[in-house]
Amino acid sequence: MKRPLYAAFQQFKPILGGVFVLSLITNLLMLTPTLYMLQLYDRVLISLNTLTLTAITLITVLLFMVIAVCEWLRSQTLIRAGVKFDQQLGKQVFDLGLQHSLAGSRDRAVEAMQDLTMIRQFCTGNGVFALFDLPWTVLYLLVLFILHPMLGWLALLFCAVQFCLGVWNQFSTAAALQDSQHVQQGNQRFLDQKIRHLETLHVMGMMPSLYRHWERLQQGWQTVDLGAQRLQSRNQHISKFSRYSMQSLTLGAAAWLVIGGELSVGGMIAANVLVARALQPFDALVNTWKQCVQAYEAGGRLNQLLKLAVPELASLQPEQLHGRLSLQLKTLSLPGKEAPVLQDIDLNIEPGQIVTLMGPSGSGKTTLLRCLAGLCTDKTMRYELDGMPFSVLDAQSRTRYVGYLPQRIDLVEGSIADNIARFGELDSARIIAAAQSVGLHETLLKLPQGYDTPLSAGNTPLSGGQRQLVGLARALYAMPRIVLLDEPNAHLDDEGETQLLNSLQKLKQSGATIVVVSHRTRMLQVTDRLLILNAGRIRHDGARDQVLAALRPPKPQPPASPAVTLSPQSIA
Repeated sequence: MKRPLYAAFQQFKPILGGVFVLSLITNLLMLTPTLYMLQLYDRVLISLNTLTLTAITLITVLLFMVIAVCEWLRSQTLIRAGVKFDQQLGKQVFDLGLQHSLAGSRDRAVEAMQDLTMIRQFCTGNGVFALFDLPWTVLYLLVLFILHPMLGWLALLFCAVQFCLGVWNQFSTAAALQDSQHVQQGNQRFLDQKIRHLETLHVMGMMPSLYRHWERLQQGWQTVDLGAQRLQSRNQHISKFSRYSMQSLTLGAAAWLVIGGELSVGGMIAANVLVARALQPFDALVNTWKQCVQAYEAGGRLNQLLKLAVPELASLQPEQLHGRLSLQLKTLSLPGKEAPVLQDIDLNIEPGQIVTLMGPSGSGKTTLLRCLAGLCTDKTMRYELDGMPFSVLDAQSRTRYVGYLPQRIDLVEGSIADNIARFGELDSARIIAAAQSVGLHETLLKLPQGYDTPLSAGNTPLSGGQRQLVGLARALYAMPRIVLLDEPNAHLDDEGETQLLNSLQKLKQSGATIVVVSHRTRMLQVTDRLLILNAGRIRHDGARDQVLAALRPPKPQPPASPAVTLSPQSIA
């Protein structure tokens, strides 16, 4: 599908058709002031009939009420359509944006939702109303031709001038607006990143230096944005000058026709109103051109994102998932790093065994675990689950069958119980069992609200180690089939580590596939298979005892005794 966003809009054809009809009625009734003036100048002021004045005034007021109702209905219809459009694409855009964020484009999810919001807001703003009103300019031109051909040709010329001004506005401001938007997005990303690490930056005294850096960035954006605003302001004032001038020229031309006896005074006033109505959509487009450009660019980005959508897969049944993992990878590089992080990986992991990854810092252990979690993608990588691509696991299946503990624990705003249960149905027995498996149960009971203790950015009653334990309990919740843990025992005491090892043994006995990154040798007590990584390559892979034996340095041999030469004399 080349234009998925256009396909989504296709479903709104009936609604847009209704808006088109309302626009037709509104623009037809916009002739009411013109007709009213014609009647006043050409009928009432001549006949001096108050009854006629009262009648046409009442009719005019009634028609104005119909105009107001039609415009209100048009606005409400577009607002409802915008909300429905947002709801229809919201989940898909959110999921695809998160997938891109996981692949390395960290801000794509936020940008995608902002793009969707920008399109929805444009569809309910003045810009889209101008687009609906623009075709009815022909109606006003036709009435002007009826009043007098010269007025019609003059108005047609003025519309062409206004259209050219709109095109010129687009070409003269497009680059400046785009630069301003890109610089602003970069500044926002810089600020967001620093807010995430605010405590560390404050403690290390980096805030003044970072503020000066942000101030330079902000000044750069203000310079670029000021240039764009100046261009827009200049173009708007030129457009306004031309519109006012053209209205006055139309009024002057109509007055010249009145003097020549070719047009009535009412026609002169009506011509001025008609030209103003004909030029109004062009003027609205110039004033809202920035929003038009932003909505167009947002639509282009969403189209590119929606092209990557894949049909949702049905959830796997328990009997379908065994947990056999197979990963082949020639080379993998991370954004910002030229040297490959992993090379020549050929790994097959059977269910019912505990695999431990060890190696020096920077050897690629965490990246390999992220690959097994499906978080890294590369054209040279082939990753399968039970002989099928790992991507067959949909969100529901991942919630039920995959447990993952990253190095950095990110808990979601909600209660501790919500986080352990992965924001699914709160099963008290399973939540408590998961907390007990990591030695967290007693700690949580001591909190005033226990498992219902809320977690948020401004409310962190747990220490860093306790937060990791919550993350570990979340990973082990409901005995998942695939368990991937990065340094799970880093913050555990001896008792907690013993409980963790017992939990891993239970998971192993249930047939789960368990992969652990660890530096602590106690993990080797339950390890079946040991992988040693160094410089992104698997240097040793095999049974625990076999690899440990290979890693032991050879025992030093005792020095050889000097050779003794026996002579016949010594024997004698």
